[in-house]
Amino acid sequence: TGGGGGGGGNSNIGGFTDGQIRNLLVGCETIIQHPLLLHCPGPIYHMASNAAILLCHLLNGIHAKCGAAGKGGISPSCSNNKVEGILFDEVLDTFMATRKALNIHRKSLPVKLRCHGIPRPSGVGPFKKVNNNPEAPFIDLGDTLMCLCRGCQNFVLMGCSPCVAAERSMKAAAAHATRDRQQSEEKSGYDEFDRELGEVDDLSLDDDALLDVLSRIVQN
Repeated sequence: TGGGGGGGGNSNIGGFTDGQIRNLLVGCETIIQHPLLLHCPGPIYHMASNAAILLCHLLNGIHAKCGAAGKGGISPSCSNNKVEGILFDEVLDTFMATRKALNIHRKSLPVKLRCHGIPRPSGVGPFKKVNNNPEAPFIDLGDTLMCLCRGCQNFVLMGCSPCVAAERSMKAAAAHATRDRQQSEEKSGYDEFDRELGEVDDLSLDDDALLDVLSRIVQN
């Protein structure tokens, strides 16, 4: 899943629907309650890491929209929106617990088998440099130690799964092709009109010739 792919619900918070947020939280809470699942063979560890990355994107989305503070509070400009403030706190708690479980497991793996090294929220802790830029993300994913797998890297760079990224790319390519086709049709129409007008450039034409050209322009 990810912003724009899968999940139900019509509401959109931080680029995610209600169904997507619910599924992400349930998946991460399962890992928190049963961390031994990370030791199971298969992609469970990588799936959990990418789910945590999506929680980062969600937190950044809510933070950018409501100006949520580093402690999980909400700014005066969004004080009337208690729902998103409560959601921010819940997602932050889930993310931090999931990140802790993932980091413990990550340290036990060989370097080549490790998934993302996920950064903590910016400015958290007494020795962290606080970024006074109001547009700075709550969690700077640029500090992520990315997994060697390109599919996992896509979650960090685009905030969605490779399937959703491919779907978005196809839609963008189709929209671009449609726009180019419309521009080409408009240009061809102008070219035809210019050719017709080119025939009247010669001022020596008599009235019958001019009327003939004008009638053809009207018919086209």
